[in-house]
Amino acid sequence: MTVLESELHGLHRDLRTTAKAYLTRLENDLLVCLATLRSLGPIEKVSRDMLRQIRDLTIIIGNRKLKPEKGRRKDLRKIDSLIVDLVAAIGRKS
Repeated sequence: MTVLESELHGLHRDLRTTAKAYLTRLENDLLVCLATLRSLGPIEKVSRDMLRQIRDLTIIIGNRKLKPEKGRRKDLRKIDSLIVDLVAAIGRKS
């Protein structure tokens, strides 16, 4: 029984460490996207293609349907997917 208890404590530690690293990665990716958007300069100098991409991403992100208070994995997957799409689109265009 004490072995299982010890393993459960270890699992709890691993969960916290993994969740913290995952959250840090997602937050860093978002910060990179924000920095990239700021570095584009005045809107007059942004290409039409990039403006179209920004509009599309804004719509996609604005239409997200999440229930964060439920703490569901599917919401985390949606957020992760959105951030991956943002990084891919903004990184590709900048």
